Amino acid sequence: TPTPTPTATPKYPDAPTSFNDLIANYTGISYAAWSKSNAAITSSKDVAPPFTALTGPKTTLAFKNPVAAYDLVARLYSGYKSTNAMTVLSFSYDDRIWAQEQMKAIQPSSTYQWITDMACATKDTCWGGGMFTDSQGKGLLVLTTEVIDDNHTTGTLEAHEYTHAVQQNQMRGPQPWPTTGNWPPTWYLEGQAEFSQNAAIYYQSFELYTKNRRDVSQDLFRDSKITSEWIQEFFVTSQPSSWFSKYDRWRQYDLGGMLIEVLTAIKGPASTMEVWKQCGSGMKFPDAFEKVYGISFEKALPIISKAIALELGRS
Repeated sequence: TPTPTPTATPKYPDAPTSFNDLIANYTGISYAAWSKSNAAITSSKDVAPPFTALTGPKTTLAFKNPVAAYDLVARLYSGYKSTNAMTVLSFSYDDRIWAQEQMKAIQPSSTYQWITDMACATKDTCWGGGMFTDSQGKGLLVLTTEVIDDNHTTGTLEAHEYTHAVQQNQMRGPQPWPTTGNWPPTWYLEGQAEFSQNAAIYYQSFELYTKNRRDVSQDLFRDSKITSEWIQEFFVTSQPSSWFSKYDRWRQYDLGGMLIEVLTAIKGPASTMEVWKQCGSGMKFPDAFEKVYGISFEKALPIISKAIALELGRS
């Protein structure tokens, strides 16, 4: 009888356990964050609440099973609920005027002009989505379906926007832009959604998580000016208007996502949503961060910045 060939178990780098060993174990950040996300999803039975689907008359859904993406995010952040009254509005370029009228009817005080001014201004730029919560806590998740790429066919867009639904529900109200008051900074808001889309959709495969994480963060790896010092200057907790004109808006997503990945590696995905819950109770972001992680953001930031820079191959 032939002796079966043993299957090698991949050896992953040591995971950071706190901010004290984060820099020493920076190579283990990504796997630790994915692993803790995988554990959260597989151990949870949470599901997203039912929703009303509105799809344009000329629109075909790019991702056929959005419920699956919403449920994965609900499991990733088990115990942190989103709105119980959500409408999902999906449209293509040919249905953009119809979609704007629908948004105006559902949320009359919203920035419904966003649909034709930004989300779907042209056929080639009819891309992405948005999440809007009104003053009564009712949610409207808006999705474009015109551009067919991996983000629109895998469920990552749905997972990204549904993460915003969970965030907004912790704050119990509409999201200001730029964020003000008790709201966490925009790089935390978008960074968490960016991290969630890959951690949720690719929770069963670290290899696919890694590939897609790298795809959405490729500009960070290419830009040699993004050093530890640059990163530390980027993550300001009170963003003046000059901040938004200084930095490319996409850094809120990819660099913010790497910060969320660090926090997830240390304390799991629930910790990153707990910050929102504490802010929703009236805390400012720095106070909520310190309560959740046991260290001030001011002290943690140089450590986080150094670790991310090392991940990017810089100092």
